[in-house]
Amino acid sequence: MSILNAPIRILGCGSPLMGNDGVGIKVIEALHETELKDLKDVDIEDAGVCGLDLLNLLDGARKVIIVDAVLANSPPGSVHRIEGKDLLDGVEFHPLVSVHDLTITDVLKIGEQVQELPEIVVIGIEIGSIVTEATQEISPDVLKGVDKAIKLIKEEVFSSL
Repeated sequence: MSILNAPIRILGCGSPLMGNDGVGIKVIEALHETELKDLKDVDIEDAGVCGLDLLNLLDGARKVIIVDAVLANSPPGSVHRIEGKDLLDGVEFHPLVSVHDLTITDVLKIGEQVQELPEIVVIGIEIGSIVTEATQEISPDVLKGVDKAIKLIKEEVFSSL
């Protein structure tokens, strides 16, 4: 059992030191300023750069919403909603690729072999290209996706409570 206890968990992935890759963390920071922070059935967590550690954060949740930077060949700041089960089944509506070493799909496929997975929804924000130099700056185009992502996350949470 996880130390996190809420049935709905929102996890932001990314590195705040790698520019646009930190957009998932930026969404988590913004969510801490919304009414969601006061809901007892919702956890809002910075999951860092994830990898296999993400599996521990899935424990004990009924639903997990993962927010991450993605490369999906769409305009920067575009927001994509992807069902975790579609990723596991190999159905990808966009050429979704995480900017981390392991994609979210890779982690979920490993996870389904070793544990029971909750309902998973991925909110991916298009960043346009991989960041190769350290910076804390997120481009204005990518930041436009933050408000869209928050709106989608609120819809997910309130439809699940």
